[in-house]
Amino acid sequence: MTPTRHSPAAVAVALLLAVLAAEAGGDESDCSVAQTAFSECTGYVAGLDDEVPPQCCLGLGDVKDLAPGADQRRDLCACLLSEMLAAGNGNVDSGRAAGLPSACGLSVRFLPTSPDFDCSQYVFLLPPCFVRPSIS
Repeated sequence: MTPTRHSPAAVAVALLLAVLAAEAGGDESDCSVAQTAFSECTGYVAGLDDEVPPQCCLGLGDVKDLAPGADQRRDLCACLLSEMLAAGNGNVDSGRAAGLPSACGLSVRFLPTSPDFDCSQYVFLLPPCFVRPSIS
């Protein structure tokens, strides 16, 4: 089964709706917006597409922008995992999922990389340049 493809215009409208909902105090639509934006990637992650579609990288960048805080990253991680599993009929190529941010030239640390990825246990570590040295 080939994953549903969404036009860039549909993704833009969905992102605009999410921004408006967030400004109104609601963030319940973030998951559906993330799933729509990430839908271009699911075929590749499931092993159905041979190459990463350019629209996938655009969507992955949009997903990254939806998650400024740890709680949002955890929630979107779980949301994307359910999208990956549903679109790929439970198949997730862990190597492809782990390499997706690099293939797109992005740093997205909350992207699930396997069917059993536990987003609730995900630890958000600071990059080494932000870790304070211990004073002895």
